[in-house]
Amino acid sequence: MAQTTPDPPQTTPAWPSAVRSRAPLYLLLAFLLALLAGIATYLYLEDIRQRSIATTEAIVALVELRPGAAIQAEQIEARAVPPGILPTGALVTAEQVSGRVVVNPVAPGEIILERDLAGSGGGGLSARLPDGRWAMVLPAGWLVTPLPELDRGDRLDLLAYAVSQPAETAGVVVEAVEILVAPSSGGGNQVTLAVTLQEAIAVVYARANGFQLLPLLRPRGG
Repeated sequence: MAQTTPDPPQTTPAWPSAVRSRAPLYLLLAFLLALLAGIATYLYLEDIRQRSIATTEAIVALVELRPGAAIQAEQIEARAVPPGILPTGALVTAEQVSGRVVVNPVAPGEIILERDLAGSGGGGLSARLPDGRWAMVLPAGWLVTPLPELDRGDRLDLLAYAVSQPAETAGVVVEAVEILVAPSSGGGNQVTLAVTLQEAIAVVYARANGFQLLPLLRPRGG
């Protein structure tokens, strides 16, 4: 009887089946390559865009800067900003800022201006006093209510009254005194006012005689 020779065993998969089994892997690799190419293109175009935009450096505060404190190098940094948004008087090098004393509060991330600092070029607080006025520091402890939110240039009235006296005795002791240095956003406890000698005497007299002082913020232009 003739014997049938069996077919040899298949040791390698057929090409069509191999392609089908690896198709998901090929698709994943193609997707990843396309994604990487897209990211690289975006970064390249973004770099070109950034280079095409004119910028200049300005010094900004990294922490809150409070009046009376000398600025340390680690409290500031230089950042690139478009020239169009750079305010007048902005300081642009660390050398212009380090070691100088703050006269106006500066919030974190805010550009530091020449008028915010005492010393060379800044003129200090005395240079910003209106003619015939003195700077007077009014502690928050002298007031019966917390200070309202204030900015430099705002104006305050101070109402004085005695707890044991009739309401008719209450009255305004100073009117429209200008804010020179506002309390800091971090909760400062005093405000610096520009006052005449007569206004300073009126405030001190009211305080010394036990009158309560109530701060009243005037509207702009009022």
